[in-house]
Amino acid sequence: MSAGLGTVLVTGATGFIGAALAARLTTRLTITGARTACLVRADSPRRGRLEGVAGVEITPVASFSTPELARAVGAIQPEVVFHLAASGVNPSERDPELVVDGNVGLTTRLLAALAATEAHRPARFVHAGSCSEYAPAPEPTRLREDHPLEPTCVYGAAKAAAYLCGRAAAARLGIPFVALRIFGVYGPGEGPARLIPHLLARFRAGEAPALTPGAQARDLTYVDDVVEALLAAATSRGLESGRAYNVCSGAPVRVREVAALVARAAGWPGDDLGLGRRPYRDDEPMWIVGDPSRFAEATGWRPRVPLDEGVRRMIEAADAEGAP
Repeated sequence: MSAGLGTVLVTGATGFIGAALAARLTTRLTITGARTACLVRADSPRRGRLEGVAGVEITPVASFSTPELARAVGAIQPEVVFHLAASGVNPSERDPELVVDGNVGLTTRLLAALAATEAHRPARFVHAGSCSEYAPAPEPTRLREDHPLEPTCVYGAAKAAAYLCGRAAAARLGIPFVALRIFGVYGPGEGPARLIPHLLARFRAGEAPALTPGAQARDLTYVDDVVEALLAAATSRGLESGRAYNVCSGAPVRVREVAALVARAAGWPGDDLGLGRRPYRDDEPMWIVGDPSRFAEATGWRPRVPLDEGVRRMIEAADAEGAP
């Protein structure tokens, strides 16, 4: 596959990673005159997140039914598809039926719609997966792509099923398919309930957060690095169709370490970080750390933004927006 992208279609562009990808694509594709088309529900409350981004072409759909998708992708005729749309990303929105349809159903319907345009099929379909697809692993195991797919939550099960069904459907339809299993992502635009935005908001408001003891180990990657991984997945010749690749740092960081770093960056004056004020969740894994070597070897991608720099950028972005 060439290094060019051509016309690009993004699903899930109103989400955290999707919005960052759409913004990055507009700067990259403006040079060549290609299009960045974002498939968005017409009634999406987050549609305004894209309307101010110069160069983004919003393609509204009444629903994610097969006829609606076929009409939309037929008009766009993308060279590359970034499929980031998913249901259940927010733990509070995990109705099993909706989560399965919004992952497995949507992925297979989108592939069928792309194949319906027989005169033009994409050169690559990049599917955003999740580390939630894997079975739990004990410390210090780095999760590799051959680790068992035995998720412990409905969301992880739906993402694993979407990968398996999507891979099979794409192979039958003749569409090159690559999946990225993305681990912890943070950065500007992240939801306020997520760990780092929550910590920043509390410390900058002069309040200690209510945290667990914080021994959980996580694998965090700055959103701009994840966007570069998506671009590498779309353009690299070294990836195999049908395979999954981890996108992660491979470096564990404890929640308590994150809290201490954010407190320093926010100018928190005290020693009380709020640790131990709440118990661990019953379903909370204590260790989620990946091995990024397969993807790194295939593409040359490496995360470049260290955690302290990423937090500094988040503070700058919040200040620019006038956030407290």
